[in-house]
Amino acid sequence: MGQRYLSEKPLVVAEQLRGQPLASPSRRAVAFGIDMGLLVLPSLVVALGAALAGLWVSQPKALGALRTLIFGGRSVPPAAEHAALRELAPLLVRFDAEGLPPEVREAVRAGKLDRAADELAKRRLIFAMSFSDEFRPELAEGEVRFPVERLIPQALRGLALYGVAALYFGVLTRGRKQATLGKRVAGIRVVRLDGERLTLWESFERFVGYLHIPGTLFVGLADLWRDPNRRLAHDRVVHTAVLRDPRKVRARG
Repeated sequence: MGQRYLSEKPLVVAEQLRGQPLASPSRRAVAFGIDMGLLVLPSLVVALGAALAGLWVSQPKALGALRTLIFGGRSVPPAAEHAALRELAPLLVRFDAEGLPPEVREAVRAGKLDRAADELAKRRLIFAMSFSDEFRPELAEGEVRFPVERLIPQALRGLALYGVAALYFGVLTRGRKQATLGKRVAGIRVVRLDGERLTLWESFERFVGYLHIPGTLFVGLADLWRDPNRRLAHDRVVHTAVLRDPRKVRARG
């Protein structure tokens, strides 16, 4: 690699961008909040899909049992229901399912899965997903709750959230609108200082820069007021700024 010399090129603002209004901290916060809200469901779907795929590889019979009991309803023959409960009993014990009677735990530990299935057949099995005890409804007598969220390992939840978010922010910020859906609602967009569109790599790099915010214990957010162009660390790393969408500004004007 040849010798490089300090240049003003990445620091110069394109003529067509000078004087355009910056996005306010409140607009950026609203946009980010909307984006995070939009990402919750697809991230959970990806994480759950990956967990089910892992279950299909490691315990295909348990996955088949889940499918039978969730989608079969009351039309499941007694023999098929017994077989499904037999396969599901060890998972219920491993996940410490709420409402699980001690007889089932003892039967599973003793390897008597048919007995465990018989005990489960006396209860009403509920499939539910909840990530907070605060919003988890109380069980009625004779109910056993299968904690669907425990199919998703903690690490996989974080990986899915980060991976889906990286794709979402990276592709949309690099796109023609230069904005995520949240930024479009808030009437703001991301621009490169030289007026060119971000490359896909730069867009992903900008997203990774978001880690700087919790990394500084959120002190880095002070740049929204301290920096004259309201550029945060992830803006500086790829030479971007967040501006008001000129079409929205003209419409309000």
